[in-house]
Amino acid sequence: MRTKIHARWTQESNLAGKQIYFVFLGVLIITAIIFSGSLKLNWTNWDDHLYVYKNPVVSEGSLKEIFTIPGKYNTYNPLVIASFALEWKLVKDSPFLYHLDNVLLHLLCTALALWFFRIMGLSVWWSGFAALLFGIHPMRVESVAWVTERKDTLCALFYLASMIAYIHYITSRKKGHLLFTFIFFILSFFSKAQALTLPFALILLDVFFQRKIGWKVIVEKASFLIVALAIFLPQCVFFSKFHFITTNSKAIANTFDFWEQVVLGGYVYTAYILKAIFPYVTCAIYPVPAVLEMQHWFGAAVSVVLLITVPAVWRKYGFVAFGLLFFTFNVCILILLSFVASDVAFLNDHYTYIAYLGLFFVMAMSLQRFSCRFPSYRLYLVILAVIQLAIFSAMTIKYIPVWQNSETLWTYVINKYPNQLAIAHLNRGQYRYQNNQKDKALEDFNTAIAINPDLPIAFQNRGLLYLMGNDFSKALEDYTRYLGFLSPSDIDGKMVNPAVSDVLGNRGLIYIKMGQYDKALADYDLAIKINPSNINNYLNRALTYMQLREYDKAIRDFNLCHQSDPRNSDIINNRGVCHLRSGHLKPALDDFNKAILLNDSQPAYYINRAITHNQLGFISEAKKDVQAAEQRGATVPSWVKK
Repeated sequence: MRTKIHARWTQESNLAGKQIYFVFLGVLIITAIIFSGSLKLNWTNWDDHLYVYKNPVVSEGSLKEIFTIPGKYNTYNPLVIASFALEWKLVKDSPFLYHLDNVLLHLLCTALALWFFRIMGLSVWWSGFAALLFGIHPMRVESVAWVTERKDTLCALFYLASMIAYIHYITSRKKGHLLFTFIFFILSFFSKAQALTLPFALILLDVFFQRKIGWKVIVEKASFLIVALAIFLPQCVFFSKFHFITTNSKAIANTFDFWEQVVLGGYVYTAYILKAIFPYVTCAIYPVPAVLEMQHWFGAAVSVVLLITVPAVWRKYGFVAFGLLFFTFNVCILILLSFVASDVAFLNDHYTYIAYLGLFFVMAMSLQRFSCRFPSYRLYLVILAVIQLAIFSAMTIKYIPVWQNSETLWTYVINKYPNQLAIAHLNRGQYRYQNNQKDKALEDFNTAIAINPDLPIAFQNRGLLYLMGNDFSKALEDYTRYLGFLSPSDIDGKMVNPAVSDVLGNRGLIYIKMGQYDKALADYDLAIKINPSNINNYLNRALTYMQLREYDKAIRDFNLCHQSDPRNSDIINNRGVCHLRSGHLKPALDDFNKAILLNDSQPAYYINRAITHNQLGFISEAKKDVQAAEQRGATVPSWVKK
């Protein structure tokens, strides 16, 4: 069989001549033009901050840390994070390079898709059609325009390279190709866990190319699976300890039982197939249904029928069975993971990035076979294909600007599904708050809570706005409500949730504003017990002790803060004030000297040192400090001058 395949490939390549280069360049140029608009995009707060511009592993981490330290995103994508870290060293948080690299990766994937379709049996022109479907389809926008979803493009790059190397291994039996298959597989896995499906894709290729299934083939695939599980299972154990029980009553896991989730998964499966033919809607997020409706049952029934037909059509229409099963393997694992691990994931467009290779292959091969069998209809098929590509191009060009920034993205989502997606209002509210649109932000947080009263972070954000507006009673109410949502431990009941510590610390600030210092101290004590590494809680507790004139306790906390941040002049100055008020003049003077040495622009430091010098009897030094404070714009109280 491999000899026939190789001979056919050689013969067709000679016949195609320069056409393949023309098609190759045409596909890449068109795809690049279509996605050129994404180079103008900014960041969004849809995980970009977690993965890139507020990710300490990206900005400060070593290569070892990138591969070993879990992030708050609870996924394992070290190659993706490493690429972000390299870009950070070059341009910091300027988004252009990140978007440019996403486009370039997508172009590389499109080129490999063209190569893959060619060696799978498509002609030059129909390979170009299938590759363009892959390159410009509106469902590609999310994977390319969204910086965070580099996971898709990087994973697909190595996934495709691995399959291509494996096909060459089948046709040539050269072990070097198998070695490259394995190397690309590992790189794909380090980009996204979806690569777990690659061994199954290789089995499909074995069957498609009619390779005899013997022990050698079984051992090959078993080695791939063993390596995949060896990488994947420790990830699950390592990262799951940071996964806390969701309290969102509208999460899929809390709304539907097991069989209802199966039905919903079947509906999603069918919807993805329909959207491959015509993407009737594209969106960053879709509302999870409250109950199963008729369309969900119908979609699930269609998915069952499609899967049942696979064995029946394999002998005569092997390409259909291959494409459908390839799509199934790749999309189902993502549907399963999203239902289990996410509160809001439903019909995610980017889940189709690799999976659609199977469907596009089926579409192009069907048109190719039909045109060969009925040559008189060939022109009509070409016109139909061109129209479809033109429609997809227009839809993609129109959709890309939606990802301009967080406000454009979430406004688009809200307009698509008004009063249905609390997370959209929450994220738009956060963007508006950061851009000094506090009134509009409050409206969004109110709407988010009205849509979903079980959305904890909305109460935290609204509480912060109330706190900034000095509405302490409402702020306290929201923070207390937020605390009620948080589980104190992880899913095994062992590890303490650090988010509880953060919220307790913020509520402590509210108690301080309200003058309820004992309650503030109680919150800080518990917050520190839960998460001893959060230095802000020590600092706020120290400031509270200062208010209560418990200076020894304040000095103890300031010492801990100083160990964590030795160049923070405010910490040193405040510790000096505690020493001064306790009558410890020598250590107070030492602290004020250190604070001024670190930052000589703060007049308060000079005033404090002037008081200390005066009490020590160093009158001339005290007068110099008073003059220094006045030179820096301070109005020095008369009692200090005396």
